[in-house]
Amino acid sequence: MNKCHFLGKLTHPIELESDNGVPFCIFELEIEEFRKGRSNEGKVRDLTYLNFEAWDSAASAIEKYAQEGKLIAIESVARNVQNEDNPEYLDTYFRVTSFKILRS
Repeated sequence: MNKCHFLGKLTHPIELESDNGVPFCIFELEIEEFRKGRSNEGKVRDLTYLNFEAWDSAASAIEKYAQEGKLIAIESVARNVQNEDNPEYLDTYFRVTSFKILRS
């Protein structure tokens, strides 16, 4: 099964593009997680940045309603593509299958 769930903040304003008349957008989410620190450090904050793409009506809705810094829940599937700079390597990105923009 290839299903991934993420909750994070949009890092940049979204720009809608088009491929053969089909709208799409590529965007980045900042995923925040906390883990227990060593000894008495308390919680340690970790940030991970992941790339996503959305197509068609999902892309249009995300571009219209989600602003930079907005919290968004994403369900996606992981995809691999060849790295443009080094074809021996694969890059992973996440294709949005559903989403929900959350109140701040």
